[in-house]
Amino acid sequence: MSFGYPQLYANGLNSNSQIRRSVDFVYQRGGTYEVVLTGTTLEPSIELFVDLYSDDEKVGNMALVPFDTSLSGSTYYYKFNIRPYQYLSNYVNTEHYQYYWLNDWDTTTQEINVEAPYPNGIKANFKYGYRFISGGTYQNEWTGTTPTNDLNHFTYLPEGVNPTGFTPSDYTSTGKYFDYQGGTFQFDNNFILPNFDQEIGTIIGTGFTADTISLYNRVSPVSQYLMDYPTVPEQSETARFLTSSPRIQYIQSSENYVLWYLNGQTGDRMVIEADWALIEFYSGSNTLLSRYTQELNQSGTAYESPTGNVDTLKRFALPCGPVDIDNLFTGVTWSDVAYYRVQLFYGLPTWNVDRLAVGPIGPVSEAFYFYLYDNCLPESTRLCWLNDQGGYDYYTFQAYRQDSKKIERQTYDNRYYATNISSPDRNVGRSVKTFDTNIEYQIVLESDYISIPQAQWLEQLFLSPQVYIMNADYVSTIDRQNKIYKDLRPVQITSTDVDTITKKHKKLNKYRITLRTSDSYFVNKGF
Repeated sequence: MSFGYPQLYANGLNSNSQIRRSVDFVYQRGGTYEVVLTGTTLEPSIELFVDLYSDDEKVGNMALVPFDTSLSGSTYYYKFNIRPYQYLSNYVNTEHYQYYWLNDWDTTTQEINVEAPYPNGIKANFKYGYRFISGGTYQNEWTGTTPTNDLNHFTYLPEGVNPTGFTPSDYTSTGKYFDYQGGTFQFDNNFILPNFDQEIGTIIGTGFTADTISLYNRVSPVSQYLMDYPTVPEQSETARFLTSSPRIQYIQSSENYVLWYLNGQTGDRMVIEADWALIEFYSGSNTLLSRYTQELNQSGTAYESPTGNVDTLKRFALPCGPVDIDNLFTGVTWSDVAYYRVQLFYGLPTWNVDRLAVGPIGPVSEAFYFYLYDNCLPESTRLCWLNDQGGYDYYTFQAYRQDSKKIERQTYDNRYYATNISSPDRNVGRSVKTFDTNIEYQIVLESDYISIPQAQWLEQLFLSPQVYIMNADYVSTIDRQNKIYKDLRPVQITSTDVDTITKKHKKLNKYRITLRTSDSYFVNKGF
């Protein structure tokens, strides 16, 4: 008997499902990695044993039975499907960063980005091998304790700027590492199949004609969040932040905002070109007042321009609210500023500490515009939540707020009095005492009337697993005075209501949401 993994082409491709980008949103229902095994004998007990790794650490395994077994001539074909998404999503963790450093971008980005304890993504890889039972014992393909075959992805590495005529034989194995990013991203009805992820190979089939940009953006939607050069500057479809929020934001000078994006090098060797942040400040007459640039992928750091094929992809944060700009980057005379714009740019590569950083040169992201305003409405409660793409979004509710506390107590009756002891109970004659107190803090918020596109974006807030009330940043009196903490209060949304008004040419929504705090109150027992 003999077994092996057939190759469709000389490039080593075992299945068209290997033609895919290395990056994917892990909280989808997930893609399928097909492995085809051939053998000269029929083995009813044959299975594919797969070890799963997260950040090069083995975290689990699965034993798969073939979903299809067929005979062609004298060769048996066993087909297996590896579906790792649901299991590996347990190893993807995220939290909003908790603090940053006053006037120190280098230390801030090192701690909130490079060394982020909850980066909302993992680097995964898989090793597999076949086994079957013969004579009452397992016959393993591998020797030792673990399988040794790597599951690789295959990517088209073009020789021209915009080649056409894709065929599976032209694809190259780009490695074993897959980048799984968090979020709650789901595809809409415009896709052929629900949750149709990165399986470019199933569309390519025997070959078709398309251009590179169209191919990756059409059948690999996560590619639009990988910031490479755009076909046309400002096109959000080519390079985006991890958000679907409106590109025009209204913000107060006392508020924070953070734009989140993917940075580094992917497992299929795509280098993110988000090298510089550009912030431009404008007056009410659209006159450019000042420009500030910040190098992001500095030479001599882990995110300088790479020289090898090291997978370093991570989610990065760019603080860019008025408070963040004042505390991190530069002092601005806000009284002269009507709005400002934020955009990421690419620069010349910096391979070592001796090479000067040159940039910014050209845009790689869409531009966000922030218009300053003073809130004249009754309330100003700012919420922050984990969005569909794995970043965080922000919105201020201004129309209405109502706070209430629901109190539940467990009591007991104690009728004993000590007449020879002066005590509070003896003095007031209290016999019913408190054993336990639970306090549920609820908050009701209302938005003003907002447009339908903005309302559709805001609906992500209602479904998000992480929601915070975002209060003003602060400096703790018992910590370093240049360490600025974010005041994030976790809450849960328990109900939502929408009020819609329709005019002749416009429809507006007004949201009313009920929150409850996710932290509990501690109350001493009665004495």
